[in-house]
Amino acid sequence: MSSVNSSSNSRDRLAKQCRIPRRCNCGEAVGLFTSKTVKNPGRLFHSCLMGSEKDKTHLFKWTNKSIVEEIKDFQDLFDVLLVDNSEIQKSMRACETILKRHESRIEEMEDAITSCEEKTIECIRELRIIKALFVCCLLMVFMYITYA
Repeated sequence: MSSVNSSSNSRDRLAKQCRIPRRCNCGEAVGLFTSKTVKNPGRLFHSCLMGSEKDKTHLFKWTNKSIVEEIKDFQDLFDVLLVDNSEIQKSMRACETILKRHESRIEEMEDAITSCEEKTIECIRELRIIKALFVCCLLMVFMYITYA
């Protein structure tokens, strides 16, 4: 009974190997061979170097089945990438909208700064005029006090 369980367990493990196999469950490297049988002439397969036709515990897998599994896995990955790309594009559009809003606010702030600079320059001119008038007034008061 234990030999039946061990052979069914090894078949289960072999069946779970998807895609192009690299190693057998025994740990040996898997080779790529061409079938020379009448039933499958020229058909490629992967097989454990330690296995034989009668030994079902070592890996044997037709290459075309492995390739189909690889393609399905790549299709799944491609679908995920398409979804991710779509989400990235949505995020980029949202970022561009926010960036435009910020650029607009920066332009408004630059205009406000320019306006403030112009007003500051005008205030400095007015202060110089007031200073000159104040000096004139002081001079007049001084002259009045001196000659009165």
